[in-house]
Amino acid sequence: MVTLHLLRHAKAKSAPELRDIDRPLAERGHSDADTMGQRLAEWAVNPSLILCSSAQRARETLAGILPHLSGSRTIEVEERLYNFEQDIVFKIISGIASGDATILVIGHNPALKQLTGYLVADGTHSAVQQLNTKFPTCALATLEFTFNDWASIGPKSGRLIRLSIPGET
Repeated sequence: MVTLHLLRHAKAKSAPELRDIDRPLAERGHSDADTMGQRLAEWAVNPSLILCSSAQRARETLAGILPHLSGSRTIEVEERLYNFEQDIVFKIISGIASGDATILVIGHNPALKQLTGYLVADGTHSAVQQLNTKFPTCALATLEFTFNDWASIGPKSGRLIRLSIPGET
């Protein structure tokens, strides 16, 4: 079985003087990244591979969660994840070597929300309901698949076991 965690970057500053890729996190974004890092630790999530968009806000989100993770992992800043299209993110994930059973992808909307919807066959009621409502900044979707090879990933092949947002209790 493989597990995929899709984390939308935390809240970014509105900075019209900067290119979009260079926008840093807002104060709330730093707080939310820390909150989600704490949740990952509580749930004992220890991805063997983290793929992160090259956008500043995504890299700062990664920096906010890393202190809460234990174990060793490979971290790759992936320029192709700085996009808003689910197909590109899907291609990246389906090309992952089979040795990584748990991965975390930090990226952008609408790509992550659309990809989650594309991959989900079923899931917990609350998670599916949240997905159908919205996928806010720093939302974390956790999907489980019954196969052991990322090349097998496809439409409606996963179970959405959790969709967590920073403000929930």
